[in-house]
Amino acid sequence: MRAREKSKFSPDLLALLRRVPGEGRQLVSEWEEPAKTPVYGEIDPPLPLVLASWLKRRGIKPYLHQAEVLRRVRGGENVVLVTPTSSGKTLAFCLPVFEHLYEDPQATALFLYPLKALAYDQLKFLRELERETRGKIFPAVYDGDTPGEKRREIRAKSRLILSNPHAMHRYLRYHRQWARFWSNLRFVVVDEAHWYRGIFGAHVAYFFRRLRRVLSYYGADPQFILSSATMADPAEHAARLTGKEFQVVEEDGAARGRRRYLLFNAALFPDLSPFLQAARLVQTFVEEGWQVLCFTGSRKMAELIAIWAGGEEKGISPYRAGYLPEVRRSIENRLKEGKLRGVVTTNAMELGVDLGGLDAVIIAGYPGTVASFRQQAGRAGRGRRESVVVLVATEEPLNQYFARHPHRLFSAPLEQAVIPLDNPYVLSQHLRCAADELPLCPADVAFFGPKLSSCLQDLEKAGLACRMGHRGYVSTEEVPPSLKVSLDAFEEGGVWLLHEGEKLEEVEYRRACLELYPGAIYLHQGQAYEVVKQDLEGRRIYLREAPPNVYTESRRLVEVSVDRLQEERKVEELSLCRGEVTVVEKVVEYVLKRVGSKEEGRSYPLPQAPAVRFSTSGLWLGIAPELLRRAGPGDPAGALHAIEHLLIAAAPCLTMADRWDLGGLSTLYHRQLGGPGIFLYDAFPGGSGITERLFFAFPQLLEVARELVSSCQCEDGCPSCVMSPKCGSGNRPLDKGMALRCLRLLHLLFS
Repeated sequence: MRAREKSKFSPDLLALLRRVPGEGRQLVSEWEEPAKTPVYGEIDPPLPLVLASWLKRRGIKPYLHQAEVLRRVRGGENVVLVTPTSSGKTLAFCLPVFEHLYEDPQATALFLYPLKALAYDQLKFLRELERETRGKIFPAVYDGDTPGEKRREIRAKSRLILSNPHAMHRYLRYHRQWARFWSNLRFVVVDEAHWYRGIFGAHVAYFFRRLRRVLSYYGADPQFILSSATMADPAEHAARLTGKEFQVVEEDGAARGRRRYLLFNAALFPDLSPFLQAARLVQTFVEEGWQVLCFTGSRKMAELIAIWAGGEEKGISPYRAGYLPEVRRSIENRLKEGKLRGVVTTNAMELGVDLGGLDAVIIAGYPGTVASFRQQAGRAGRGRRESVVVLVATEEPLNQYFARHPHRLFSAPLEQAVIPLDNPYVLSQHLRCAADELPLCPADVAFFGPKLSSCLQDLEKAGLACRMGHRGYVSTEEVPPSLKVSLDAFEEGGVWLLHEGEKLEEVEYRRACLELYPGAIYLHQGQAYEVVKQDLEGRRIYLREAPPNVYTESRRLVEVSVDRLQEERKVEELSLCRGEVTVVEKVVEYVLKRVGSKEEGRSYPLPQAPAVRFSTSGLWLGIAPELLRRAGPGDPAGALHAIEHLLIAAAPCLTMADRWDLGGLSTLYHRQLGGPGIFLYDAFPGGSGITERLFFAFPQLLEVARELVSSCQCEDGCPSCVMSPKCGSGNRPLDKGMALRCLRLLHLLFS
């Protein structure tokens, strides 16, 4: 993405922003992405007449990247298309697929989307294409919402099925009912492939290996076509996701309207929280007649910003995961039809559901990665329509880093996506599913890797599989494992939130332990609820309505122990290690606060709160006491604590993760280290691969952490440098000055 900084702010935007508290003085930078003219591609040999005629009737001339995808797919290659939002990715993969389906009347194709809404959104276009070209393809959505009486018909008739990995993960065990479809499968199209990263990405990667194994049983080896937002090394990401080799198409030929970027540093007006300021921006833009999408980082904040901006009375609604499907679709349709003027969302709307032409996107807090920032910004406008993007910088370190260096939002290299295929929990869960689908034998190492044999022996010892002679290992579980294994959770089954007997939503068990303790305030569709009872054994949380002006913050106790050292680097007084660790997290108290109040709030102890224990991957830095003495006077515990926060805050600059994907611990004495130390750990059982990548990029991590703290103008530490919104000990103790001196020493030693 290229953008150029403007010499002065546009008068129309300044006038608009002066309506917001602070009178626009928070506006620190304005950038412009100029309009882009289209670049078209040549299709040789021509498309079948029926497709070529359809393009001509629609006035569509294929862009350069669409023609290049067609050429490479015709050549038998697996392709990953990496272009911005609204660049015509759907047409790019439809042209080669439909061409083949017209030429081979038996051929089938599977289109997979990360969300149901995306599949239904695309189904309309695909049915129009089929109807107008008179093809006999019968595109259909097949997922959990598909009525039972229609499923048999779709399996028997449809040549193009749209679904999502969650649904197909459940249906793969019934592959014999799909024999016609699987044996003729020529293409697997995976939309929004960048979405599959971290632990979720590992689950989906093993689902694809199970799918390819079943397809091999039916003699099928389809081509894969992936589409993705811009990301670092898309070919490697696609290969880890599917187990196939890919060619990249990334030269975007699509036209685009002018897009203006504003960097709004909310920290310059401390009288109002950054999120209240974001709400006022939403309200102001809506009152101006604009249609607005506002992104924020948490479910709770999506609910709050929507309320503060005026809610349904102003035509503004929250949108997030956890809502019932019919509620989500209603919000999507109302926004597309113009009945809603604003939606405040988590990253759930970062994906490409067609929302029509949005006038503005407000990003309330840097979303954690440059890639996500660009993806969210790309939702503004449509085609050649002009649009505005506002990044509201909070006090958090990375937000202030980009507030001081806005050009880096466009010049910074994109982060690496991580797919931790070596996570033993994920592999084991999918081997259980695979053994239920087809017997597992030694040849399946081609799909599941060298740990297959030892994992199967572990499953046999656990009574989850047994060996059936030369046939291999088969499942012995009474309930199909695919019904118990979730692609986006570690636990088998979640916890239901109940209000007066009505189920509101389901949350993960671990989240229920750490966030839904008795007394916690929880927001759902703009309504505040208080947790009355936590029944984890019965998988139930009981709620009652709470006042709208209160919220809770928890204080946590964290313990980390080293289980296995995998690698160590010694540098003078330092020992940098990575390996396997066990983490114990427990909520010890919570604080009840009032919205808008600066008072500390009242704290309540939680002596009976459950502990969450899990094994994961981590890195740790053992520091000799001598180095702390060399750093000069100060509070060593506060310095180590501040460095821990800074390292976690800096991590998203190097890997496609946010600070919530990592946990940390700092201590002046750790029994296994024999002295002071700092731990960073993957916040998921089995590890997510993030700390492993940070171990190998540790000098760069130190450099970013040092820059975050040294460029902040505060004296004693603030949310823009050493304070963390996820700190379990209330950001105490912290010593900014000593932390900076320690980081300078660490950087010198590692460089």
